[in-house]
Amino acid sequence: MKLNQEFASEEVRIELIPLIDVIFCILTFFLLAALQLTRQQAINVDLPKASTGKPQSQDMLLVSVNEVGKTFIEQQPVNAVELEKFVRRYNQFNPTGVVVLYAPKEARYNDVVQVLDLLRAVGGDRVALATLPGSPQRGAGGTSGKSVTPSESEKKPTPARTVDPNQYKLPPAPESSPK
Repeated sequence: MKLNQEFASEEVRIELIPLIDVIFCILTFFLLAALQLTRQQAINVDLPKASTGKPQSQDMLLVSVNEVGKTFIEQQPVNAVELEKFVRRYNQFNPTGVVVLYAPKEARYNDVVQVLDLLRAVGGDRVALATLPGSPQRGAGGTSGKSVTPSESEKKPTPARTVDPNQYKLPPAPESSPK
């Protein structure tokens, strides 16, 4: 039997460039999917800084108040009744959990105090305020004219325990003399 040897057999080659393209496409897909699946902890707020405060590593419920006074639980907008129900349920199932309040510097003081009062009424002493670690920045009346931008490691929020104002007694106010 005579074999046809006129055709030289070609070596089989695996093309690497298309394979690398496919691998990069798959890698890009998984990176983007992983970024979308990460849990966003709170709405984007510009937190104030505090020189005191300790990082909390326990189970936390994140409550946010934005600049216009809207309240959010884990990025979901809620009203006061829903907030109260949710925090009560959270406290029942997480006896050692902490409710952390995120509020930007631009938020109205009244809105933050109302939410904080509601949280303290429902959650007792397991309420914390989120701040950025570092020295507080001085406003327009401060001595420093420079704006300080925190480094990336300082941008991670750190909940600071709230202080009970009833714990401290203030001295009586001095009487003003008539003019």
